[in-house]
This record gives sequence, C-alpha cells and structure tokens, in this order.
Amino acid sequence: MSNLEIRRLDLSDAEAFMDYIHNWSTDTSPFKIDAVKTYAEVNLDNFAEYVEKIRKEEISAEKPDWSTATKYFAFINGQIAGEISCRWQIEKGILLEWGGHIGYGVAPDFRGQHIAEKMVNFALTKYQKRLISQVMISADKGNVASRKTIEANGGILENTVEIDGDEICRYWINLEKSME
Repeated sequence: MSNLEIRRLDLSDAEAFMDYIHNWSTDTSPFKIDAVKTYAEVNLDNFAEYVEKIRKEEISAEKPDWSTATKYFAFINGQIAGEISCRWQIEKGILLEWGGHIGYGVAPDFRGQHIAEKMVNFALTKYQKRLISQVMISADKGNVASRKTIEANGGILENTVEIDGDEICRYWINLEKSME
C-alpha cells in the first residue's frame, strides 16, 4: 500500500468519487454509512459544486451548531479508499457529547489494510498544527475495528454513552507530548 495518498478532493477526482459512492452501496456491515443517501445529490454534472461546498465548510459551517470541517480522502492507485473529516470546533452541537473531532470510514473493498489507522494518524498531525492538544473520537461499542483504530493511535477510553439506543465509546487522544 505504498501508493496511499491522503488529501482533499480535486475536480479531477470526479470519476473516482462516483466509484467510491458505488463501493459504499455494496456495504453489508452494521456500521455502514448510507453513501447513496449521504451523497445522493452528487453526480458527474455537479461534482464541482460538491467540491466547492466541502471547501466552504472549511471556513464556514453550514448551520450554527455545526463545526467547520476539512474533509480528506485516502487514495490508493487513483481510487478513493476512504474519507476522514476533521471537525475543528468540538464545542458545537453533539460533537463533545459523542460525535468527536474526527469521523472516518473506509469503503468495503479497502477494509483490512489499516487505512483507517493511517487516516487517523494523518488527521492527528492536522490537529497538532492547529495546536489542538486533546482530540476526541467516538465509535460504536460493537465496531471493534474502529475501536482498534482509535486505540492504535493512542486513544484512551473515557466512557460509553447511550445515544438513541446505541452505545458509543468516547476516546481521547492526548497530543501534548508530541507537540513539545
């Protein structure tokens, strides 16, 4: 997997993004994102608008209780394998309660290759650059792969909260030592 590249989307990534959406539509795991619903408005004709929208979210949140966020995508040999969202204001909305600073997902065809672990590590360097010393990440209690990803990046379980009948594990990663 030496060809892993984590970066923001470019306009030239339209075809790869459409393949990425399709890849998610094949997911049968209990922790899948509904990419068909999440990206329902995105197609080849309006991909540029989608890229512009996520770039705007880096500067200004769409709603008052949402955080600004930067979305990065993991590419392997030109294919999008996963995405990670860095949310910068944890005090907004539900982020401190259970959403966390970071949200991520790996498309079904690319699982089991430690891509999520590498994406989280990449994201943590972005928080360090912003001098954010404590990062919270959450995962469904039953999502063992996601919990292992967080723990591999230094996540310490603070507690488990129940949200709408789901148990969510809240982890904190201390970046202070690596910022010295």
